[in-house]
Amino acid sequence: MAKSNVGKKPISEEEYTTNKVLTVFSVCLLGVLVLMVLQRLLDYGNTWRTGILVCRILLGIGVLGVICGVALLVREGSGKRAAARRILCGRNVLIASIVLVLAMSAILYMGIGPIKLLYVVLPVLAVYYLVYHSYAREFFIIAVDTGVGVALMWLVHRAVDSASNAWMSYAALGAAVVLTVVQLVCVAALRGKNGKDAGKGKKASMQFSRNAYTMLTVTPVLMAVLVAAVLFAPTYMLIAMGVAAAYLFITAVYYTVKLM
Repeated sequence: MAKSNVGKKPISEEEYTTNKVLTVFSVCLLGVLVLMVLQRLLDYGNTWRTGILVCRILLGIGVLGVICGVALLVREGSGKRAAARRILCGRNVLIASIVLVLAMSAILYMGIGPIKLLYVVLPVLAVYYLVYHSYAREFFIIAVDTGVGVALMWLVHRAVDSASNAWMSYAALGAAVVLTVVQLVCVAALRGKNGKDAGKGKKASMQFSRNAYTMLTVTPVLMAVLVAAVLFAPTYMLIAMGVAAAYLFITAVYYTVKLM
């Protein structure tokens, strides 16, 4: 039979984005399953050595992945390999490998403690990746602000309960204030330029909606106030977190309706 002259139809940007999101969710789910196995192995004395061996093997795989990611980036930068609309491009391989190296290094150094943190971090990263590609840019920033705020509230609550780590609560509040000031300065600068890059005169990559500047101003201020509330009134920690969660939920509903 004669070969067909019809070439493969190039993947659309929408299909590529969907594939990326599904890949990230699959990798994060696989990561959680691997962490469950590791915790099971490290929890018992008769399987502890096996767990350490698995961690070291995964660390080695991560190091090899970093090397491969750098090599792919070099090839892509020189034009020898196209990176456009590729899941396994140099940047993606490098990022995934660095996360693997950091996770396994933390487990080998600190024990099973980081595993419990990673149970939360990996799904959160997957959700944020979905938000980044599915919602308006300002909602992604709002979601990040809220996530950072809740994390700082939890850190303040833990530090307040420990007299030796009380300084961490004030450091967390200071971090919240600094992040708030930085975001307010950036929002004011963008608003002053009407969303344009002053050097090139092009539209900024984050195209904000009409009410975005108000939301991006209110959100960090609200999170800083809630962090301060947890510090000075620790008994209201759950209420503060509930306010943050309710704020994020209402905002998510608003931006979801806008997508329809």
